[in-house]
Amino acid sequence: MTDTSRTSGGAGAAPAPLAARPEKVRVLLVEDYEIYRHGLRMILDLEDDIEVVGETGSAVEALEMAAASEPHVVVLDIFLPDGNGVQVCRQLTTRHPDTHVLMLTASDEHSDLVEAVKAGAIGYLLKDIAPEQLPTSIRSVADGRALVSPELGSTLMSEFSAMVRGAPARDDEPAGELTDRELEVLGLVARGWSNRKIGEELFIAENTVKNHVRSILDKLQLRSRMQAALYAVRGGLVDDSVEDLD
Repeated sequence: MTDTSRTSGGAGAAPAPLAARPEKVRVLLVEDYEIYRHGLRMILDLEDDIEVVGETGSAVEALEMAAASEPHVVVLDIFLPDGNGVQVCRQLTTRHPDTHVLMLTASDEHSDLVEAVKAGAIGYLLKDIAPEQLPTSIRSVADGRALVSPELGSTLMSEFSAMVRGAPARDDEPAGELTDRELEVLGLVARGWSNRKIGEELFIAENTVKNHVRSILDKLQLRSRMQAALYAVRGGLVDDSVEDLD
């Protein structure tokens, strides 16, 4: 897992990481402030490997456009005039498990961050990020790497730590259902590694890694890699510290 303090690439049905980044990352912009949305598009149109396949300021239109354009990444605001972005995120990740959601919002409310992650968002960035960070962030999310604005990272960890500590003990702990290979993959996911890097480390194909991640999320009843990483760290499934959570 990573945050925007580092610009290297980095979360029902769960959004699954792409087996390999496509030649062009297809992006749908969902932002009701038209001038700001136009600025986002101008930044992304300068990138040869990113294609904006649609833009809208409507929650309803966002769902319709996602179904029609099949984007790899949806850049989504929380505040929309006809709906809540977290609810849109939940529907997107359920209907389109291969689409990743990057929340880009002015809200630094802890509850919005946590609810977005629960809904399946793989990234949560504040709108004050530097313009040059947007393309890098989109590539990271397309690779399945989690992103959180640095000022919110500790909040996310604290919230999920409290959830883990407050959860009742269970005899049927779902982590016990993971195979040895899945535990290996989970440990590397918790370090923010991409499918490609995990495959190289374990000498297996990227598609095999993708299948393992899907199985892990299903068994743990989680919606995203971000949730899986936090589960692994706070549940004691990773022995040493996670390099990208500092």
